[in-house]
Amino acid sequence: MTYLTNTSFFTGGIEIEGHNEIGNYRSIDRWQQELNNAGFDFVQVKSDASPNVDFELVFPPMPLHMAGGAKDDIAAVLQFVESNGGKVSKRGCGLHVHVGNRAVKDISPLDFWLQSKQLMRDRNAYFMPSDNQCHDIMPIALARDVIQRYAMHHSDIDGILAPSRRAGDRSDVSRFCRCIRRVAFGGTHASEFANADSISHMNNILGGKFSAVSLNTWSTHQTMEFRQHQSTLDIAKLDAWCVLIDGMFRHSDNQRLDYVSPAETTVETPDMPYRNGSRIGVMWATIRRDGGATTQQIMNATGWSADTIRARISEMRRSHGDAAIVCHTQQTFGHRYGSSNGEHDLNGYEVLQQVTTQVAGGVALYPENRIGVTSIWAGIDDQTFEYFNQRRASLS
Repeated sequence: MTYLTNTSFFTGGIEIEGHNEIGNYRSIDRWQQELNNAGFDFVQVKSDASPNVDFELVFPPMPLHMAGGAKDDIAAVLQFVESNGGKVSKRGCGLHVHVGNRAVKDISPLDFWLQSKQLMRDRNAYFMPSDNQCHDIMPIALARDVIQRYAMHHSDIDGILAPSRRAGDRSDVSRFCRCIRRVAFGGTHASEFANADSISHMNNILGGKFSAVSLNTWSTHQTMEFRQHQSTLDIAKLDAWCVLIDGMFRHSDNQRLDYVSPAETTVETPDMPYRNGSRIGVMWATIRRDGGATTQQIMNATGWSADTIRARISEMRRSHGDAAIVCHTQQTFGHRYGSSNGEHDLNGYEVLQQVTTQVAGGVALYPENRIGVTSIWAGIDDQTFEYFNQRRASLS
């Protein structure tokens, strides 16, 4: 069993930020009128407060893999905009792809796209089929796995994007698409992200709207947003990016999520989720070993009081899950009852290296011997794979 069926597909919405050619200014209203006159009345032109952005093209929902005629229609719009002085070269212009959190079924990509365009023409509204033509909201486990795979292979993503959109450390480069490497498998916030039992909690960990992948619109627009790609009027770039995102969801759905077995999973706690040499980092290293350490040993290693250590343990449990940290009595460390004389410093704590828990969201990953690879390239067609390899070579 999978989330998608043979008759269903993910939906996507595209937003393209652009600017006017120097000496050829067009207002938002003029762009809209010219697009309408050219027969592209299914496209909305909106303003945007981002620096260097004069207009934003908003397309109606489409099949995410751009089937059903969507690719050809969007290519015609992009060609029209470019031939009339629209540009996307200024820093800050981005391409945002929204993925609907309810896949649609029993409707062809062509019918979906035709109805979507028509509703935008008639009512400036976004098309969503009736409930019997929609799946339930996708499991948060599916959204989480796609995000963690994206985060794990951030360098591969960076390699196919313009330098201005790479998730580096400079805030002026990536402030509209902040790096999310910390939630990757084995990352500093991986355990907290894996244990998050709600989309809002996951979104907070990611950093909200301006992360490379954002869950900020999950409730308001029923989408998750991929924000990192630079703006483009090149249909080949746009198509390849949408196919890549679609492929990531399909691979996670088909090869990585276990919708049948009991929703338990075994995860490794991170070797060092804190800054090396920090007090809390020293504490983590002291107790993440077989048998853990006594409170007194932690006090000696960090200089903290027993009360402070208990407070840090509570923080660790919030980040890594209650099951990740075991509290040991003083007898566990070979002391007789009462040996601490009421100081409670001979008890202790242990961070388990592996933890088996109920999965937040109710769907587990397959075990190691069955799970598909994390690679972002898994499941995409050879043509798209070759396109991105050529793209990476041209940017290196």
